[in-house]
Amino acid sequence: MSDDYSILQQRIREKAHMLWEEAGSPEGKDMTFWLAAKVEIDREEAKHDKEVDGSFPASDPPSSSVITGATGEATIKGD
Repeated sequence: MSDDYSILQQRIREKAHMLWEEAGSPEGKDMTFWLAAKVEIDREEAKHDKEVDGSFPASDPPSSSVITGATGEATIKGD
């Protein structure tokens, strides 16, 4: 199981528990709250994806890195 999957499952579990408590902790509704939590988290992630989509091109290098240095200029080490 990947870490991302485990993190997602934990988020769903926590959200489902919160929803269950808010509803008065009814018995026998485990799957109902699990699915409601999953829907909410899917919506949150879709909203987040939409907000960051297009905010920066993935192909641009970071403004500071080992390769480009703090100025963005290529730095070549050698003789």
